[in-house]
Amino acid sequence: MKKNRRQFIYESFAGLATLTMGPYVFGRNHFLADRLYDSKPWIELSKAAYLHNVLQINKIVGGKPIIAVLKNNAYGLGDVQVAKILDNAPGVVAVALVKDERAIALKTAGFSKPVLLMGDFDSATANALVEQEITLSIFSKASFKKISELVESTHKTINVALYIDTGLGRMGIPYKEAIHIGEEVAKNNKLRITHTFSTLTSPKDFAEKQIQRFEEITKELNAKGITTGIKHLAPSLSLLDLPKSHQEAVRPGILLHGSFPMVNRPEAKQYPLQVPYRLKAPIIRLEKLKAGDTIGFSRFYKIKNEEWIATLPVGWADGYDSEAENGALVLLGGELYPVVNVNASHTNVSLGFKTKIKVGDVATLIGPDRPEITPEGFGKLIKGHNYLQINYKESIPKKTYESF
Repeated sequence: MKKNRRQFIYESFAGLATLTMGPYVFGRNHFLADRLYDSKPWIELSKAAYLHNVLQINKIVGGKPIIAVLKNNAYGLGDVQVAKILDNAPGVVAVALVKDERAIALKTAGFSKPVLLMGDFDSATANALVEQEITLSIFSKASFKKISELVESTHKTINVALYIDTGLGRMGIPYKEAIHIGEEVAKNNKLRITHTFSTLTSPKDFAEKQIQRFEEITKELNAKGITTGIKHLAPSLSLLDLPKSHQEAVRPGILLHGSFPMVNRPEAKQYPLQVPYRLKAPIIRLEKLKAGDTIGFSRFYKIKNEEWIATLPVGWADGYDSEAENGALVLLGGELYPVVNVNASHTNVSLGFKTKIKVGDVATLIGPDRPEITPEGFGKLIKGHNYLQINYKESIPKKTYESF
């Protein structure tokens, strides 16, 4: 049978779409390949929002310098990308990480400010760390021995930090051994102490005891003529709760990313933070499911009436909290829609019985655009923590903008 022009164009385009978009071409009742689109989630970062948050933190701590903690790939938001933004923030004097390869990545990318490595390092990265003048933490007798041996293989002076365990019990030189090890470090003229720090626990009463221990140790070291470098104790929660913890610098993490460490903090009104990122993903599949149909391996969501279900290419393996299916919303076409299922690689959203949304339209899962999709709004809807959902996979692409 001879084909008319419309049939020919339709079938040719459908064939091309099948090659470029795989299984997400046809719905049961809907032709979906109306345009090409990206098939991955991505993160957008706002320079202006990050710099705003730095200024707010500076106000909270009375202008004390900030050592920005970018551990765990800046909570999944991209340590290199965030560091480049903070390189232009006058209130930030250094950044801190816990992985050796990430510290090197920052310097390789051109980050100009000092970098503190709060964790251990591999022998394979040791020389690069020294060449990049990254500060290495002494957190045990073994780590001191390791760094002392590294001294023998380099002509450079190595910057080191005395990491003291004042009671957290996780990392650091046990506080009863700190004076002795500090004295031993000071004897080596190829080691330069640029930081002395500890980490505080959450309960205020014990944190105050930790502060006292820390101050006694640093005072005694200074009395012995040992330079302790810049002294710091305060992560985000202690920074807010204990002014005595501010020392010579503060060490915020989650505050930089626009979230207070706990909801309903009184400081939130006086020092409002901005959400400096968006998690976005395109619709890659759109289907009208019928009553009785279900979604997911466990058939988590059951269709009561006909409704359009959109699929987004992001799931819990990418760092989007699986609890989102218990009440979270996403922003699509200016409207909020409920998340009805989250698996490792995909998230399903209910669009209702009628919709103008189409494949390729972009959803904002987390961002500043509506109160319901901010980290705090997300946490409230799923009855979870306001920032534990920030754990995005490193491979998710990032885009940086001047502002949102």
